[in-house]
Amino acid sequence: MGSMKAVGAVAATGVVSVLLLKLLAAVAAPLLGMVFGLLMKALTIGLVVAAAFFLYRIFRRRRDGAAA
Repeated sequence: MGSMKAVGAVAATGVVSVLLLKLLAAVAAPLLGMVFGLLMKALTIGLVVAAAFFLYRIFRRRRDGAAA
């Protein structure tokens, strides 16, 4: 009889841990998606700024070379 109590306790612990894991996943998944979305937005803005700076440098060199 004592072993049945132990099996029941282990089963209850397993059920509770699965429920907590599901709850954690339900909370963490949207947060993780939001973090990745913000990261991609920052990378996109950085890429646009880098491309604009690159084009600015190219056109500035041509203008400086033509004036000389």
